[in-house]
Amino acid sequence: MPFWTTEDLPAHEQFSFWREVLCEAYITLNPVRRRQGRFSGSVTATLMSDVNVTRLLTERHVVERGPAEISKTPLEYYFVNLQTKGDVVARQRGREVLVRPNEFYLVDTTEPYHLDYRTDPETRSLRIPKRLLDPLLRDPVASTAIRVSRETAMGALAVDFLQSVFERAPVMPVSSHDAIAGMVVDLVALSLGGSAEAADVAVGSARQAMLSSVLKHVDDNLHDPALSIESVCRQFRISPRQLHRLFAAAEMTFGETIRAKRLERSAHALSQMPDQAVSSVAFACGFNDISYFNRSFRKKFEASPTEYRRANGRNID
Repeated sequence: MPFWTTEDLPAHEQFSFWREVLCEAYITLNPVRRRQGRFSGSVTATLMSDVNVTRLLTERHVVERGPAEISKTPLEYYFVNLQTKGDVVARQRGREVLVRPNEFYLVDTTEPYHLDYRTDPETRSLRIPKRLLDPLLRDPVASTAIRVSRETAMGALAVDFLQSVFERAPVMPVSSHDAIAGMVVDLVALSLGGSAEAADVAVGSARQAMLSSVLKHVDDNLHDPALSIESVCRQFRISPRQLHRLFAAAEMTFGETIRAKRLERSAHALSQMPDQAVSSVAFACGFNDISYFNRSFRKKFEASPTEYRRANGRNID
């Protein structure tokens, strides 16, 4: 996995090296610094099918791609840039947009653009060939320098799915890269107002992204005994019928999924925390009925919680 950083260089060499990093990791760009002295920046890159996934950490500065840079490398890409920290002002085709954490925007490498990182940012970026995304956009020219956030249903799906891809890209099996890259393209297109054809193609991607978001929410809230169909539907603004349809193609129903995840988490806790009372483990994993917990645990693991701990607990010297 390629990684570049300015930290090990003398101060007077850091920014010139940073220019080289941006050109190698992204495309020919012209960074402009705000002050003299040391400059901190790093980029990590992962190639996933035809999509390049990067993480950029840096301090305040401006990045430009003008006619000279386009002439030098006239490559046809979109960059999908998701802010995870800091703000950026993006300008392209006469539009200007302020993008904050958990929001993303698109820029087209065939046209000049200007990125003003006003606070020390962390930016996750996807480099997507235009040939993949253009056919799915209703109006490609109007799709750049537009803020996409969780304010809309499709925006929320796209943001959550992109964050999941960025977090897991380094460890995703190569066999899944083409499918994941295709889902990214579909969801980005839909969040920017995809064509009717794109909507038809992307229904499966949207459903999978929604399922991934729901499962992440479940994992984050397993400890809460109030986690339920109703609470998840409120969180994602969907109906119970829609939620059940999401799990229709999965191995387990929504309720079975929560129970299985809670039991797995409780089994892990029992084996790792020998001094924790069984009831405390059950409550911490979201169970509020100890009798039900004991019955469910025995059914799944063919042993009571105490027997399971005795057989699988770590040794304490």
